[in-house]
Order: sequence, then structure tokens, then C-alpha cells
Amino acid sequence: MSGMKLLLNIRQCGLLLTLVALAMLSSCTSSRFLTTNQMLLEKTKIVFKNEKDVKDKSTLLKELEPFITLEPNNKILFFIPREYLYLANADTTQNHWYNKALRNLGEKPVLYDEEKAKTIVSNMENYLRYKKGYYDARVDFLVNEVQHGLTTSRGLEIWDEAQLTFLVATGDRYRIREITYESLDNAVLQFIEDHQENAIIKKGDYIDYNKFELEKSRLTVELQNSGYINFSNYYFEISGDSSQTKKDVNIFIHVRVPLPDSTHTRFRTGEVQVFTDHYNNQPMSVLSVDTLNGVQFYRQSKKFLVKKELINDNIFFKEGRLLSREDRQKTFKKLNGLGTYRFVTINSFQDKERDSIMNFNVLLTPYPKKWIWDGGLQGYFSTLGAARLFGFSVSSQFVNRNLLGGSERYTLRAEIGTELGYGKETGFVKRTTNISVQNNLTIPTFRDFIGLGHFANKVGIIKTKFFNSFKEDANTNIALGYSDNNIIDLYGITSFNASYGFDYVSPKNNRYVYRPLGFNLDLYKIIDEGRFAALPLVRLSFKDNLGTGFLFRDLTYIYNSQKDKRGNSFLLINNLELSGWEVHLANKIYNFIEREDKVWTLDKLAFAKYARYELDARYNKEISATQSFAARFNAGIISGFGESLSVPFVRQFGVGGPNSLRAWNLKEPGPGAYRDPHDKIETPLSVYTNQGDIKLEMNAEYRFNIFYFVDGAIFADAGNVWLLRPDEARPNAEISKHFFNQIAIGAGYGIRFNFNFFVIRFDFGYKLRNPYKDEFTGRSWYNFREIRQQGLGNVQVAVNYPF
Repeated sequence: MSGMKLLLNIRQCGLLLTLVALAMLSSCTSSRFLTTNQMLLEKTKIVFKNEKDVKDKSTLLKELEPFITLEPNNKILFFIPREYLYLANADTTQNHWYNKALRNLGEKPVLYDEEKAKTIVSNMENYLRYKKGYYDARVDFLVNEVQHGLTTSRGLEIWDEAQLTFLVATGDRYRIREITYESLDNAVLQFIEDHQENAIIKKGDYIDYNKFELEKSRLTVELQNSGYINFSNYYFEISGDSSQTKKDVNIFIHVRVPLPDSTHTRFRTGEVQVFTDHYNNQPMSVLSVDTLNGVQFYRQSKKFLVKKELINDNIFFKEGRLLSREDRQKTFKKLNGLGTYRFVTINSFQDKERDSIMNFNVLLTPYPKKWIWDGGLQGYFSTLGAARLFGFSVSSQFVNRNLLGGSERYTLRAEIGTELGYGKETGFVKRTTNISVQNNLTIPTFRDFIGLGHFANKVGIIKTKFFNSFKEDANTNIALGYSDNNIIDLYGITSFNASYGFDYVSPKNNRYVYRPLGFNLDLYKIIDEGRFAALPLVRLSFKDNLGTGFLFRDLTYIYNSQKDKRGNSFLLINNLELSGWEVHLANKIYNFIEREDKVWTLDKLAFAKYARYELDARYNKEISATQSFAARFNAGIISGFGESLSVPFVRQFGVGGPNSLRAWNLKEPGPGAYRDPHDKIETPLSVYTNQGDIKLEMNAEYRFNIFYFVDGAIFADAGNVWLLRPDEARPNAEISKHFFNQIAIGAGYGIRFNFNFFVIRFDFGYKLRNPYKDEFTGRSWYNFREIRQQGLGNVQVAVNYPF
């Protein structure tokens, strides 16, 4: 035990020294490293002189900001100047590890540079005039010199900093008067005129270079999808005439022709040959050939590894049809998505006798092994007061990439884990055990066995365009699993699950996971009846039940945005789950017809009847190459219906733990302002069961690199769970207008070891505010002394980021 105390003392001293060092750094200046005529750049901004006349100012501001190549230095923790760390350790003869670490953490100082400012002005003017149609635009810059002074150990230090403002006078913006297309190729000219319905540039629009580029790309794609596969943006030449007095321009779009020809060739598909088990230098003499719908399929093996019918369904360019860029891309995507093939290559070559015919060879190279194995080890550690909790699990996964010859992916995954509690009196004690086995079969095609998708399309629930894309790109998933979780001396849950559904990624990269058919059998075993004796509604949530879905079990919608130019990205996860609604409806209809009032059960097994919705919204901001900000908002609600007085325990919401409120343990806070009477500060529980029907949670992290693969983080978490209805046994646990006063708030810092492919995370969370008022002090907030008494706080050790 003395060894553990020593370790904690060392960590506390190290933390204290680190904070002192950071405070000292914050008072340091970079002035003594600068010459007399040098000025650090403090800030830059753009100001529009004619602000009221600029339409869509925010968009134009975003477009001009990238031209500012003079950006002030960033700060660590918002107050430590990175340029000071760099300058103070710039002497490369100082090769101590801490000098290298501080150099890496710092940044070269950004100084005011008049020549660079002039270049920025010139680039902005050119962009406004020649890209945005502000032909009379003027840009200038203003430098505001600010003098700072600070008394340090070296005496009074005085230095200058520059505030750089770019003044933009856009003037009037020119519009498009007329658009005229010209070309020697009459067929292409006619094609363009016939495809103006979706034109991006139109008469009366403002001049915008980006829109011209988009229009060129649109027309190029249209032409490439209609046989003109060699057409490119290069063939467009745009010019304008603004000789008239009005501020508008005649636009002329000239379509060049390839030399020495006078027209563009329009290609059709010729022969298609597919080599289903291809490898380099494979002789044709060892291959057998089958023909299906005019496509030749070659194989070296005794039978096709993947059914030729499936391969043929995923080849979209057919003999005699006009060539299409889209068809070729879809073919590559679908064949590559089968999972059986390591490499997919599509080679095209012009027919020797017919110059407008393009032949294709599709080369499919399979993986050398049909079965693959993967294993993993996960662990975590958390501490609160005198309690310690160690958890680890071992998992193994077997995958067959082509189970039934149709590129079906079968996955068998097994996991076993345990948690060990540690106390001064008890030593190590087993707290939990879990074991799970999951079977998943993914079929790379849409298999609507129950006809639900076609029915929904016919009655108008699903639009035809969406449904056609869904049929083409959706995978079919079938799952069967078992799990057993034991909370030693408290309760156990044995679960069986089976489901059938679809996984679809739309052209806009939005993901839909829909399961019409799904069943979950949850069997509970209460070991410590005394723990729940005074909590009848909690005890009721541990009742054996069967969750069902015959037409709709659940739907998950995931939106994942691409990172924009300013480093912003968003992830949005929506999940809607229904259980027992079909059974409940059928039960009601039966009772109405038979004039009875029965509640259907399976012997003594009740049907779980509830509706559940959860939203997980995440935001990420890349501040620099070594700094980022991440935030999450997580909310959920679950409600029973019919005869259900309580919803199943495993579907309720909880907060706390390494991926939630890190100052608390898993399921420790809530619900509402209720405090578990078993939970005492002197002897905190190691296993909590506090869950609710409503969840609100907010998390934020500032992440930064310290040196090499070591990252740091400062975080804040807030949230709680509540009941939908009052519970006499748990006062103040229900949602009310006072819910905001029942938010648990924690904060802390983290050390992360980033190995690129995974991250080991040490988070130290401190309670700042309880969701309830202390019975002695009447306060919810912790004062500084109470926060300091938490020592290292709640230590959470886990793998990868919390969100």
C-alpha cells in the first residue's frame, strides 16, 4: 500500500509543478528575442467599407480569409504564447529532451511583414475583380501599432505588436446579360442546349468564377455520361464582353474540338471480358470461359469463387449502350464492395476495327485466404475516493469473406471480460463478468424477403428515386447473438437477439441502418433483493421481457460532414427504436373483436412495449496541426406504452464513466436530484444502477499536442438523467421545470498517448457540481477546498477518444 501512496504523491507533485511552470510561462514575453524594428502580429481582420451593400457578406468573408497568409501565433491553454516556447528553446545546441519537447510545442513567431501585406492586398483585389465580378474593387490595409510593457525579472520590457486590418471596398457587382454557346461540333452544341434545365449559371446571375467552374464540370459529367468519355473541362473557353455602359456582361462559352478532328467521338460499349480469379502473367491457356448476357467470364478454378450472376448484376456498362462515366464508377464501387476481391481493375481499350467502340477487361483478384482471424484486448481503470475498478476483456473474431459464393460476409465474434474492484480492506474482488457471442451475415445485395420495401414504395412512404438507389446499394444484414452479464452480488442479465435489416449509404454519404425485423429476449436475475426492496419501479424494470419488431424495430440515420476549409466537421447520429407496437395493436384489435380485455403474454414472459429516441451530435474544430476542439450533445427519451409501467432496464439511459461524465462512475448520477441512500462518501459504491427515461449530456474538450506522441486535453462534462413520471420511492427524480438546477458538472484534464491507430487515454475528472443539494451545507457546488480534497479526482483509463 505504501507503494501506491508514493505513486499518488509523485503524481500530485508532478501536477503541481506542471501548473506552476505553466503559470510562470504565462508571464514570459518574447520581446527580448526581437530586434528593434520587429513587431509580433497580434491579430488580423477584414472590414468592408460598404458593408450594407455587400450581399451574403459572411460567405464572401470566408472566401477572402484564406488569402491572409499572416496569421497570429496560437496559444496553449488560451494564454501561453507558443512563439515564446519556440524562441526560448531555439538554440539547437540545447539537445535536452525538454528543450526538444518545448520547441516542438512552440511555433515560429509571426512578425508583421509589409511586403506580405501588400501581396495579400493584391491577391484579394484580383480575386474580387476576376473571380467574383467586382470589377471596381479596391483593397487596402491599415497597421495599428500597439505598445505593451511588462515588469519581469529582467526589469521593464517594452515591445510593439501589430494589429493588421484589411479594408475592402467591393464596389458594384456585375451580372450576366446573356449566355451564348459556340462550337464547330454541332452535335455537342445541340446536346448542351438540350441539357440547360439544371444549369448552374443563368441570365441575370452575378458573375462568379466558382459557379462557372461548377457549370463546366456539370456539362462535362453530362457529356461523359452520354458517350463522350474523352471530353474534359479543357475544351471549354469562357470570355465576356462588358463594353456596354450597364454593369452587366455578355458571356460566350466556346467549346473546342479535338485536333485534328472537327468533332468529339461518342463511344459505345463493345466486348466485356471478366477475369474472375486474375493474377499477374496469367496465361489464357489455363482459363475456362462461360458467357452470360453477352459478357465473357473467365476462371482458372474449377468453379467460380463468386457467382457469375452476381458479378454480372454489378457490371453496369453493357454491350451496345452509350459509354457512361457513372456506369464505370458504379461498377468499380460495387465490385470493390463485394469484399471477396483484394484488387478490382477495369481496363478499357478502343476497338481496332470500330473507332467508336470501347472494349473492357475487368480484372478481379481475390484475397488469398477465405477465412481471417482477429483478436483484441481492451482494458480500463477508474477510481473514486478509496474505490478502484480495473476492467479488461479479450475478444476474438473470425470472418469469412465469401460464405455462400455470393460474397456474403460472415462474422463470428466472441468476447469475455471481467471487472475487479480494489479496496483497502477487501483487496481485489471480482465485481462483474460478461461473455458474448455474436453472429452476423452481410449479404452485398438488397434482399427484401418480406416485401416491406416494395410495399412502402408503392403506397408512397418511400420515394421511387430513393428506393431505386436503396435497392442498388443497400446491404442485407442478418444477426443472431447471445450475451450474459453478471454484476456480482447484485444482478445478472442474459440476452438473446436476432434481427434482419439493411445498411445503406446514400450518394450524399448519409448512412441509414434499418431493421424491420428484430427480437431481444432479456432474462434477469436479482441477487441482492434488498438493494431494490424500496424501489418497486426499478425492480419492475428487471422483469423478463421480449422486445419485438415485425415491421419496424429500429432506424439509425448518420450524417457525417466533410471537414471544411476552416477545419469544422459535424457528426449527427439519430436512432429511433420501437418495441411491441405491432403486438399491442394486434392485441387491441383482437380484444375489440372478441369483446375481451386480455393482455397477451408468452406464458409468463411479457412483451416489452416502448418507444425510444436518441440523438448524438458531435462537433470538431481543427484549430491548428497540433490543436483541436471537440464537443458533443447527447439527448434521449424512452417511454413505455400500453400496460408497461416501466421500461426494460437495459434500454434506459445512464450517464457517467470514461466516455460520459468522467468525474463520476458509470450510472452514478441521478435520476434528477435523487441520491442513492446506499451511496456514502466514506464508502462509495463500486456498481451503480441509477438510470432514467430522459437523458441530457454535454461534453467539450480542448486537445493539444505536448510532444511527439503525447497529447494533452482539458475537458468539461455536464448532464444527468430523469424519470418521465414521479416515483414516490425516489423523490425529485422526475423531470421538471427545475431540471437545469439538477445538472451534474465535472471538469478535468487528460494525458493521451497517441499511436495513430489507437489512443491510450488517462482522464482525471473532478466533481464541480452535484445534481442534488448537500444535506448538510445545502450547496450543490463544490468549493475550492472540496475540489482539492478529491486528489487526482476520478481517474479514468480507456482506449481511444470519448467522442
